[in-house]
Amino acid sequence: MKCKEIENKLPDYLEGSLNKVANSEIEKHLKSCKNCQQELTELTSFLSILENDKMERPSANLKLKFDEMLAQEIAENDVKVIPLKPKTDWKTFIKVAASILIVFSAFLLGKYQPDTLSSKEKNTAEVLTLLEDSSASKRILAVTNAEEFTNKDTKIIEALINRLFFDKNTNVRLAAAEALSKFSSETMVRDALIKSLETDKNTTVQIELIIILSKIQEKRAIKPMEKMLENEETPPYVKQQLQLNLSTLL
Repeated sequence: MKCKEIENKLPDYLEGSLNKVANSEIEKHLKSCKNCQQELTELTSFLSILENDKMERPSANLKLKFDEMLAQEIAENDVKVIPLKPKTDWKTFIKVAASILIVFSAFLLGKYQPDTLSSKEKNTAEVLTLLEDSSASKRILAVTNAEEFTNKDTKIIEALINRLFFDKNTNVRLAAAEALSKFSSETMVRDALIKSLETDKNTTVQIELIIILSKIQEKRAIKPMEKMLENEETPPYVKQQLQLNLSTLL
């Protein structure tokens, strides 16, 4: 199977609904394909959030407002009805869902803000507020929305770096790392990604950072990667990722 076929079957793979042949093919492919490994990591993270971190139920009036926003969002993005076994890229569906929920959260947060604030200022304030929310699901949705900002929005970038360094939730840190990769032209972002690789002890986050630093061709990451490779406490599967990605930097 090709990577695109593998990606579309990952939800069924995690659910355990595939036959033995398909399951075996996917497992074999994942052992050698770092891109599909990353897809699996991201999907697992998002599904974990949806399962473990329920969002608050809105009142009837707010639900009506949300339904209106949902209809508008679907119309503007020409979203199709997704079947139980989607052919659509799962990441596209998640991003649309994140966009819809951010719109709803933005409505709640911006309802009483002064009209004198510009649209950009309101959006920035809303995302910054959500990034500090006690709910991990709301923080990760804010991180997803933050990807739409430009490199010049230092406040947003600094807030994402703060999530990457200090958020207790692994899924939020993963999302922050991916969001920051979109701003990799910024020196402060590259510095943060390297620093996080040196300090974060979670292996899932480490693998995500290794892949990102390799993708953006950050040569300064070679030294910390080599140090991790030499460390006896580094798990074998992390060392495998280090070996695969170091070769692209050397």
